[in-house]
Amino acid sequence: MSASAGVRGRVDTAALTDAGIGLVVTALLLAGLARPGFPLLRDWVATPSPPLSDAALGLGESAARAVPQDVAMAWASRALDAVGLPVWPLTGLLTAIFCVWLAVAAGALVRQVVPACGGATGADAAGSADAAGSARAKGSARAAGSAVWIRLPAVVGAVWNPFVVERLLQGHWSLLAGVAAVMTMPVLLARADLRDLRAPNGAIRARKSAENEHSGCARRAGRGAGGGHGGLRITGACAALAIAGLTPTGWVLAVIAAAVALTCADVSPGRRAWTGARAHAAVALTATAVVTALPWLLATALVSSVGPAGGAGPAGGGGPAGAAATGVAAFAARAEPGIGTLGSVVALGGIWNSQAVPPSRATWWAAVALALLLLVWVLAARGLWRSRHLPAVRATILTAILTWLLVAIAATGPGIAVLEALVGAVPAAGLLRDTQKVVALALPATVLALAFATRALAARLRPIGAAIAVTAIAIAAVPDAPRALWDQLRPVTFGPGWAEVAAIVDGQPGDLLVLPAGSFRSTPLWADGRAVLDPAPRLLDTRVLVPGDLVVGGAGQAAVSGEGDRARRATEALMRGEDAQVLASMGIRWVLDERTSAGPRGESAQTLTAGDAPRETSTTTTFSNPELTLYELPPPAGANLPDASAPPAGANSAVTASAWDNALSEASADPVSGAARGAVLAAHALWLIVLAASLALATGRAQAGRVVRNS
Repeated sequence: MSASAGVRGRVDTAALTDAGIGLVVTALLLAGLARPGFPLLRDWVATPSPPLSDAALGLGESAARAVPQDVAMAWASRALDAVGLPVWPLTGLLTAIFCVWLAVAAGALVRQVVPACGGATGADAAGSADAAGSARAKGSARAAGSAVWIRLPAVVGAVWNPFVVERLLQGHWSLLAGVAAVMTMPVLLARADLRDLRAPNGAIRARKSAENEHSGCARRAGRGAGGGHGGLRITGACAALAIAGLTPTGWVLAVIAAAVALTCADVSPGRRAWTGARAHAAVALTATAVVTALPWLLATALVSSVGPAGGAGPAGGGGPAGAAATGVAAFAARAEPGIGTLGSVVALGGIWNSQAVPPSRATWWAAVALALLLLVWVLAARGLWRSRHLPAVRATILTAILTWLLVAIAATGPGIAVLEALVGAVPAAGLLRDTQKVVALALPATVLALAFATRALAARLRPIGAAIAVTAIAIAAVPDAPRALWDQLRPVTFGPGWAEVAAIVDGQPGDLLVLPAGSFRSTPLWADGRAVLDPAPRLLDTRVLVPGDLVVGGAGQAAVSGEGDRARRATEALMRGEDAQVLASMGIRWVLDERTSAGPRGESAQTLTAGDAPRETSTTTTFSNPELTLYELPPPAGANLPDASAPPAGANSAVTASAWDNALSEASADPVSGAARGAVLAAHALWLIVLAASLALATGRAQAGRVVRNS
């Protein structure tokens, strides 16, 4: 076996070890999702058969926040159904994959940067491959063993930290794809050997001789971890960006991380080939970014052109102007007890929703955990300073410092005012209102700090002792994470009434309004009564009108206005008990009352009470059980009704549907054309093709490189 094959084998072993550690940590955190059922918690809404509705495409009244995620879940659910596999584990399995990916990327980043942590991929490893059984080989084996312990806290801390736990509790499972991409970009792009160019004699072009002793093994380790070829790394970065594009926010995080990593890549003025490689990477990543953003960009442009969403962009705020409308103040980072906003974001916490926080982070323990983390940074400071010339260190540390400062400033009065003006003026700027999400950009630097602190302690303790101590500090940041996630991530089984309601409304003309008023549900049937985003839009293949308003901080707090202006007007009319014809004139045909959910219903009973008139001209109860009641409203007055003077038995429903078809056709109630739907679906298909192609290319190149090295 050649030396390079031995190096590659050790790198593969190190990556597998990191994956194993990540799998164990993921299993501890996500054990609750192994229980049968669909996760329903806050923004995490999984359903048995998500429809390819306008809302899923981002063409509904609500902003395109979960695009292309919802379409991807609809396609994946249909694929699983087609092969006879259960759908309920889908989102939980994807979340676990993202967590393991995050752990593996953290290990690769540490191997690239921290000396003696490359999984025996430096000069000693090559020597041991050529002279097995020698003292050098034994020393290399011991170094490989210690490297595992030095990586352990970083790999554990990449997954077990306040940011990941709080985002899971908020239901932002798909955001973890963007977080994993953030960890991956410096591994693939912030390198001193972007094209792996070699001098004519085969040796790597050397940096300044003063830096060789410290950084040589790190560069060789990084080259092994990255696959040893610039094309592979660029293709891998494109694949990571495409996966991160599952949500607009994940896309933004990945684009920022890629841009910073490329900017910090070590390209000296005289190295034109390396400069060209960076330009090539920038072009490839830009093209990937444009294609992967098309689903939500195109949907937002089309919706804005017809105006049903009030011109709100992704994650933006519609409705009246002001702080309550934009939601900037409500979604600003939150100060945890005793450590303020800056301390909270340095500790990777501070999510805006205090209900999505593990109990330990809401007590004095948050201050203790921050003090321990600052001790880690103190221990790591010398190693980080000595490694400051490495591209990945420059990229991650500077990004973390800027992230902490900007997120903390954004929670102050002036920062909120600036963001409010930006969100109010630029539709797509609504992506920035939840500024705490940006803390994900600081996670790679925290991972490196854990590794350097472990290495510093290993000089005084045995490596295993140092690893246990620093890993304990990482876990202490949120020690009750497994219990909090187990208690709140309780998968549920939807009652049979949902399928019966879907059979009635799916594909029928007319829109559906939900009761109680509001976008979230609180029912003992789901998540022990915790807030859950209404699953009706992801269960029913019809236009479900949801205002999207959100009350932050409980009763008495200002509501953040959503984008659904028509839904808001219709809901307000229903709450006032207006005549059914008022709602029908707005295109509302169905009202679904989720009876077990707490919330305002106002005077809606006056609208929904059936009179003595014939079924075609009065509100009727189409379905009812202890959980759900579905009401059908009469067609708008003056609609071109078919002759129903003596309809055959059982034909009333068809008569009413025909009347609604005529009424909606006359009123042109549907603002979204078939061409718009086709264009957005094509954008989703293109995103999926780019994702599959980049993954296939990266896998193929990695396999080809492995074959060449082993030959």
